[in-house]
Parts: sequence; C-alpha cells; structure tokens
Amino acid sequence: MKWIAVTAGLVGLTFGAVSAQSLPSALPAPPLPAPLDTALAEAEATPALRFSYTMRFEWPGAPTITERFDAPTRSWTVVEGRRADLPRQARDKLNKIKNGESIPSGLLYADFRPHLRAVVPAAHTDTQYVFAFIPPEAADEPSAQQAEEKVRARLYIDKAQGHLARYEVRGLRPFKPLPVTQMEEFLVIQDFERLGDTGPAVLVRLRSRQKGERFFRKVDTDFTAYFSDFVQVEK
Repeated sequence: MKWIAVTAGLVGLTFGAVSAQSLPSALPAPPLPAPLDTALAEAEATPALRFSYTMRFEWPGAPTITERFDAPTRSWTVVEGRRADLPRQARDKLNKIKNGESIPSGLLYADFRPHLRAVVPAAHTDTQYVFAFIPPEAADEPSAQQAEEKVRARLYIDKAQGHLARYEVRGLRPFKPLPVTQMEEFLVIQDFERLGDTGPAVLVRLRSRQKGERFFRKVDTDFTAYFSDFVQVEK
C-alpha cells in the first residue's frame, strides 16, 4: 500500500511519492513502540512481494466494478461491470488505485515508517494494541493535542498475529491541511489481514471519503475497494 496523504494531493485518492510538506523533520525520530516496530519491520523485510488478486470497487450510486489483476503479465481483466458506466471521478480513482496497488509492495505497508510522527499508546483491548499518531494532514499543528482536535489518527496492531490490522485517519471537523486545501469531510481507512498463519499482511479494504476543496476545485469522493483471492508470484 503506497503511503497516502492529502497534503501531497494523494488521498484524493492518488498514490505515489509523498511531498515535502508531508515529510517529518530531518531530526532522528524516536523509537516506535515495540509492537508497531515489529509489525513494520516484518513488512520492510519483504518489500517487493507481488500478488495476483481480485479487486471490487464500490462508488455510491454507481455499478460495482470487479477486476482481476494478473501479476506476471501486469494486466487487468474485468470480471463484473463496465468502467464506462462509472462517473468520471470514480473512473479516475479506480485507475489510480489500480496503478498504485499493482506495483510490487503495493498491497503492503512497508513504506509507512517515515511518515509516522509522535506515535504514542492510545488504548488496548484483548485483541489489539491501539496507537495514536500525528498524520501528515495535521503535521503543521503546534502540538499533538491540537492535531488530535482536528484529525484523529490511529494504528491498530493485531496482538495474536502481530501485524498492522488497520490504519485510520478521520477528520473530526473542517480543517486546512494546506492553504489551498479545505476539507469538510475526511476519512481514510486501510484494513490489512495476514494470509494464512505465517504469510504477509496485505491490504483487504480501502475506504475513502473526502469532501471539500483543493486548489480551488471541489472535491467529493466516496468509495470502498476490496481486495481478495491473493496468489503470490515469484519475482
């Protein structure tokens, strides 16, 4: 899963490199809490894994689109629906997700570490560790408390299997991640599940809702993408 951040114009949802505005300070970051550090280290050890998989794309009011990605040939096959029946914005998002998730490591979280700032324990349950952090969307706030008042960011680690189970960033009220960007509604959730008992953890659901204005253009996106039927392939 390529790192995504609205400060880079990415969570529209666009995938790719993170802009300078969303990068943390050049100062050495403090160590991450052990459960999170272990989960990230596992993904970082195998960053080039490739998978064939099925993706189901849902956009409110539009037909569901299901496609199969074949990793050896890097090709997509439509299983259900017609791309032409989607609104233009939905087609754009579908194409961006396909481009981002079909690269090696696209379904993993091996690139998350540099973008996690001020990670602290937030809670824990019988099944999960929960950590709070300051996301790039609130990186300019002077304190973690002020960031938390605008944008709630959480990481959930599965205690039994040791992987990152969920990444969640939720806008609590309208905010401006950049002078030219105003978000009225903002939600990004990425759910990960481990393949089998010892396989890698991969993205199984991507949920995004954004409403506002970016670079003087209205933004209104709302979609969910589901990933399933994974088959790992050799390099």
